[in-house]
Amino acid sequence: MIAPRLCIALLLGSALLPAQDLKAFEKKVTEFSLPNGLHFIVVERHEAPVVSFHTYVNAGSVDDPSGKTGIAHMFEHMAFKGTETIGTHDWPAEKRALDAIEDVYDRLDAERNKGPKADPNQVRMLQLQLQSAISAANSYVVPNEFFRIIEQNGGAGLNADTSLDYTEYFYSLPSNRLELWFLLESQRFLHPVFREFYKERDVVMEEERMRIESNPQGKLVQQFLATAFEAHPYRVPGTG
Repeated sequence: MIAPRLCIALLLGSALLPAQDLKAFEKKVTEFSLPNGLHFIVVERHEAPVVSFHTYVNAGSVDDPSGKTGIAHMFEHMAFKGTETIGTHDWPAEKRALDAIEDVYDRLDAERNKGPKADPNQVRMLQLQLQSAISAANSYVVPNEFFRIIEQNGGAGLNADTSLDYTEYFYSLPSNRLELWFLLESQRFLHPVFREFYKERDVVMEEERMRIESNPQGKLVQQFLATAFEAHPYRVPGTG
């Protein structure tokens, strides 16, 4: 019941504001596209030296491939893990360590997929090897460096959201740090590094437990969508 009350409060607050001149507001809006396809809608308000960014990616959980659901939500989390130059002490060495993780995980996954014929001793050995490989890769990680760079430059409100039809990333920076946003945003989408993947996967699973499994309202909405959409991807939970 929290969300409906919040909406009402916002509506009441807006009713107390003076009427806005639509024509005057339109003069503050600029819309254009860059040659690389990135589309901008810019609203200029010079009352404060702050720039707020909302990056919308035209992909959400509805675009997850069949049998591999949850990818859009997982990528939303991984987009904060940094790049080849942000979040690492030694990228070449870290890359080798990350490749080693996937090699062990693939072998562990293959053994588990044998079902009743899986060798328990082999599974335990591969699990230990996986933990060792993850620890080795983590030794190269600079934790939360993407967040730290933004905070050290006066940023605030850093977060993201995965919807059915889009993924949104947002935060604010002082207006004299505009170029920093272009650098960070382009690098994390052009050259992302999926470090700490399995750690972050656990975070996503915990979100599922909190928002759905431990939340009657969340569980009701999930079951309602699964019933209302028999074939459309809207029936599939965003967490996969």
